[in-house]
Amino acid sequence: MNVYKPVIIYNVTHSVTLMTDGCTNFNKFLVKGTKPNLKKIKAYVDESLMLVTALSPVIGYDKASKIAHYANDNDLNLKTAALKLGYVSSSEFDRVVDPRKMVTTYVAASDED
Repeated sequence: MNVYKPVIIYNVTHSVTLMTDGCTNFNKFLVKGTKPNLKKIKAYVDESLMLVTALSPVIGYDKASKIAHYANDNDLNLKTAALKLGYVSSSEFDRVVDPRKMVTTYVAASDED
């Protein structure tokens, strides 16, 4: 075993060097200076069918599900689908489906509540 200690130590130090270089290059070429494409992120959020979950407490799961399916089947965004189906008004949709509110503890309620 004493003969292999230098080999083991060499392999460990070599592995540490490789990992350090990998982390350094990852930081240098992929992390530093990277900025989010806010325009693209907004487009993804606006087109997300997942936001329909915010409507469930207000109009019920079945209607929210129908909106999502209708939007998906007809290549529409949620707001357009919801308005075409007549389940909510434009102002109510804007009040309830707010992605900023959805990243905190928030549950929408209907106007009557």
